[in-house]
Amino acid sequence: MVRLLITGSPGVGKTTVAMELSKALNATLININEVIRPLLKWDPGLSTNYVIDEKRARELIKGRLSGLDSYIIDTVAINLIDRELIDWCIVLRLNPVELMRRLLLRNWPRCKVVENVLAEVVGSSLSMAIDLFGKDRVIEVDTTNKGVQDIVKYIISHVSSGNSVIGVVDWLDVLDTDFLISLSRELDGCQA
Repeated sequence: MVRLLITGSPGVGKTTVAMELSKALNATLININEVIRPLLKWDPGLSTNYVIDEKRARELIKGRLSGLDSYIIDTVAINLIDRELIDWCIVLRLNPVELMRRLLLRNWPRCKVVENVLAEVVGSSLSMAIDLFGKDRVIEVDTTNKGVQDIVKYIISHVSSGNSVIGVVDWLDVLDTDFLISLSRELDGCQA
């Protein structure tokens, strides 16, 4: 039995890794957006969906997971997943320069790209995962320049050994100060 939650900033490879993990572990792959689709509403100002009823969303998710022994969930909305439904929360991280490149290739609005890249810089996904699931149930993975099979092996190894992994990524140690300043200025312009 394995119950994993895969999260991270948009563009870090969650869906790709979740698909490969579900094959490797013979676990059901759960697309949370499909489960809660009736409760999603598009916000054109933010260029994203939001959940109109979180309590009902939690009920739909619990219902979908009911009766499953092994599953892999891929989502950024980890706040909708009850702690007792997850054994491990896997937080995928990616060098912010590469993340910016990927998100720009998706033709996202520049301001949305900048917001997501800055969220990766400060580790907001990791911080939320620790807050919701605790340090002992989080595995942080730097996916930068790694193939999906290597990432899957790393995750399976740590899940099997029962060892959490946090604190392996600090983008502030590796990023150019000018890059960070330019992101900060762009964000200021987005909020003006």
